Amino acid sequence: MMKPLFLLFAFSFSAIAAEQTVEYAVRGLFQPDRKTVLSSAAKTLQNCRLVEVSYEKATATFAYDDEAQGFKKAKPEQVLQQIDNQIRNLTGSTFSIVPQSTLGEDKLERIDFMVEGLDCLGCSYGLYVTVEKLQGVERAYASFHDGRLAVFIDPTKTNREALAEVLKKREIKVVENPAKEETKPKN
Repeated sequence: MMKPLFLLFAFSFSAIAAEQTVEYAVRGLFQPDRKTVLSSAAKTLQNCRLVEVSYEKATATFAYDDEAQGFKKAKPEQVLQQIDNQIRNLTGSTFSIVPQSTLGEDKLERIDFMVEGLDCLGCSYGLYVTVEKLQGVERAYASFHDGRLAVFIDPTKTNREALAEVLKKREIKVVENPAKEETKPKN
């Protein structure tokens, strides 16, 4: 009687041991609600699954069976490519998976722009696409809810002026000195 129980335990252990997890940067995660879009699309991934999405870091963790089709004996760059291909296909290329930055969070500089006319999801996506692939841009967020573009950069590769110039060339109107609401004491 001990033999079948041992075999069941050994099978369960080997199935668990084959699962690997990886964390990648996510392109296309430009607004908080996009996390839900990515999670929904990822439900149909083949031989891998989405474990977690961090909007704040623009990363996603995936688990995959390293014995499954497409992942067996795959090198790290092949795992990335396999997951990225699936995500792109499932989302019409509005998301992609890329290696994480080697630059630490403490080295990034956040630059914010207030943008005039940013009033829909499509506008936000267009604005995001304008900056996210630029040299030195590590991640970006564009929100039509508050008309803001937040860009996290490597300050050794780009700066606010370079980003502003790209926005200007694309005829995106940046509000230079947004009016701050005055808070008056209640009487």
